[in-house]
Amino acid sequence: MKNSRGRGVRWGAVALGWIVASAAGVLLSPAFRFLYGAVAGPPAERGEFTATIVAISLVSGFVAYLLGGYVAGRLAGVSGGVNGAMTAVIGLAVGLVLTVVLAAFGVLFSEGVTVPPAGFGFAGAALPAGLLLFLANLMGGYVGGKLGEPPDA
Repeated sequence: MKNSRGRGVRWGAVALGWIVASAAGVLLSPAFRFLYGAVAGPPAERGEFTATIVAISLVSGFVAYLLGGYVAGRLAGVSGGVNGAMTAVIGLAVGLVLTVVLAAFGVLFSEGVTVPPAGFGFAGAALPAGLLLFLANLMGGYVGGKLGEPPDA
């Protein structure tokens, strides 16, 4: 028998899932960077954009949103995959808002410094890499949400 509760997004579950994914990302990214350095040599320096950084970000983002999606799916009780995937969408929205706010503060409080046009770092290979990272986060959230979704009783 299917659960008769309404389907859809449970925003409280999504918000908590995003918080868990963010905390997991903060912990996992340095851990994966360290593990990579232990196996393959010294990791790339902070601020460099390399394939190594993209690979570490893909893995840590997927696992972090897998955990956050699981929490969102478990808490929502229904539509676990949708609620899990929404953790990544919320993460993207928060990231975009922070980018705009920080760029505005940079322009407002740059005394006598010439500020280049804001490209938000999406030049060259960074845009496809960013889209790939978002898709990995989205997939991690969806899979985590499906894993966290309670079986229909």
